[in-house]
Amino acid sequence: MKKFASLMAGAAALAMIAAPAMAGTVYQGSATGTVNLGIFGNLSGTTNNTFVVGLVDALNPTVNSNVSLITISGSSANNNGTASNNDGATFTLKGAVSTDCAYYTGNASTTIDFGTIGIYASDDTGPANAFDMTAPANVTIDTNLAGCNTSNTVTVSKNDIRGLVNNSGAGYDSNVFQANLPYSVTGTYTAGAVGSTAAATNGNYINLAANANSTSASHGAWKSAMALNVNIPVPSKSLLAGAYEGQLTVNIQAF
Repeated sequence: MKKFASLMAGAAALAMIAAPAMAGTVYQGSATGTVNLGIFGNLSGTTNNTFVVGLVDALNPTVNSNVSLITISGSSANNNGTASNNDGATFTLKGAVSTDCAYYTGNASTTIDFGTIGIYASDDTGPANAFDMTAPANVTIDTNLAGCNTSNTVTVSKNDIRGLVNNSGAGYDSNVFQANLPYSVTGTYTAGAVGSTAAATNGNYINLAANANSTSASHGAWKSAMALNVNIPVPSKSLLAGAYEGQLTVNIQAF
């Protein structure tokens, strides 16, 4: 057994300086008996030291030898690539939506004709009321589709700050007659503030005064019905004969 211990010590030293086995290589076993290992001395006893078993195996003992030997050898292929306990990928999904602002008018006429704007015309109205407008004129422009799918500005404007204008050219006494009819506009719809994701609220976001030419309101994306209420109040002076006319424009502009 001393010889075996000495041999094991030497074998262990050689194993430390020997090249390590390749990954995927299987070689193991056990040897028992007495065998002359040449320069490594004699084996006497049992060992499963891979290096010593390899030396014994190299001597190719036969069934008539004094050494019992078992070896287990094999190999497997190395990884192709780097193994990891975590793998995956991030995919970017994308698609573009066109900017669109809407104000539905269909094929409805955009000319709003009040017909006759009533005045006090009979002889028995008295001089104070003669030719004066009898009552305010009102109209509501109501669409069930308005809005924009991005930040936008709603603008309501008049072509003339004076309102509806009479261009008859007849001439008149400006102390008692006027050739224009100022009007105001209120715009009501459901929208929210720019940058807000809170639920939109319904309100009078457009308030165009009789003495103003244009007004606007900015919002985040919105869609709702929209009502424009136009009011032509009774003016302080009498009306001229002929047509009073003006243009009212609503515009929803993305930005």
